Amino acid sequence: MKNVISLFLSLLLLSCNQKNEKILKPSTENKKSDSLVKIDIDKTLFCVYNLSKTTTAIVVNLNENETPNGTEFDKIFNQVSAKDSLDNVLYQDTTKVQNFEYYDTLGSFKLIKSKTLEREIKKIVDKSYYVYGTKGFSKVTINNVVCGIDECRTNIIAFPIENFDTAKNGKPVICSKQLLKINYQDNYSDIEKKVRAFEEKESKNYDYKDDIKTIIFANVGDAYFAYNDDFMWGKYPDKSKCKFPGRTIYIVKKDKPIKKFWVNGLDLFGIPCD
Repeated sequence: MKNVISLFLSLLLLSCNQKNEKILKPSTENKKSDSLVKIDIDKTLFCVYNLSKTTTAIVVNLNENETPNGTEFDKIFNQVSAKDSLDNVLYQDTTKVQNFEYYDTLGSFKLIKSKTLEREIKKIVDKSYYVYGTKGFSKVTINNVVCGIDECRTNIIAFPIENFDTAKNGKPVICSKQLLKINYQDNYSDIEKKVRAFEEKESKNYDYKDDIKTIIFANVGDAYFAYNDDFMWGKYPDKSKCKFPGRTIYIVKKDKPIKKFWVNGLDLFGIPCD
């Protein structure tokens, strides 16, 4: 799964201030439709997952970047891991691991907290983010930084969130450091049909895939926000059939091919070890 995509954004970016916060929304300037704005999505959009019964977190995938030097997160993690021997957690040889403690071991990921990693990561992340659920959103504060290390599956840095009102906002799905001009419509069935047909055709080239259906839950103009997730794999790993939970933003325009604007997900199956 691609973790970092820096794409041209012509539909989400019109800068305006509301309570001194930037709002991303579709461009209405037809004459400037060819004037594309470039953003670094790696620092703007993240996935949010239920990692266990007690931990819901904003998640950053590690060491999946296609560039030689990786992301800022990769660099910091690799430096700290080498210095404090974090990889020894994989082999349950914690006597050699420095400055760490277990945070949550009851979900799919055995999450650990490294004091050094937390200190360094907090230097490059914002103090608060907007978390978007399937029905609404709220602003959350970053207090803790943890990580999940696995020999085969996706390695992650996670920012646990608290007090996200699921009754009001639904299941947390995606996160942004900027306030999105997002719409929650009652019915996206027509868009879902198009997206699922697109995915079915595309998946013929995949060696590994889930049978979890794509759900569209919101949009910003022609950009449609989707998830593939049964929301069980973190809480009840043995009961879940979801091995590749993911989040995608599709561009769906009338009479034009569907495009993926942004995609991110986890490999819980462990493809590298297959």
